[in-house]
Amino acid sequence: MAYAEIIEEAKDLSENSAAVVLDFIKFLKSKESHINTERKSNLLAGGLVFMSDDFDETPDCFKEYMS
Repeated sequence: MAYAEIIEEAKDLSENSAAVVLDFIKFLKSKESHINTERKSNLLAGGLVFMSDDFDETPDCFKEYMS
């Protein structure tokens, strides 16, 4: 759907309906922004260069809780 068609359809709406449409457009834009932020925050996925040999070992301070 072209932007011009959206505008033409919106012209026939009441003020209240136009406000609902505007809110929905803002919701869609914020949702897209959130998705883009998630993708950007995951840039280091798969890029782990170093992991300690004892990574899976229980730290000494937690060993008393493991028995």
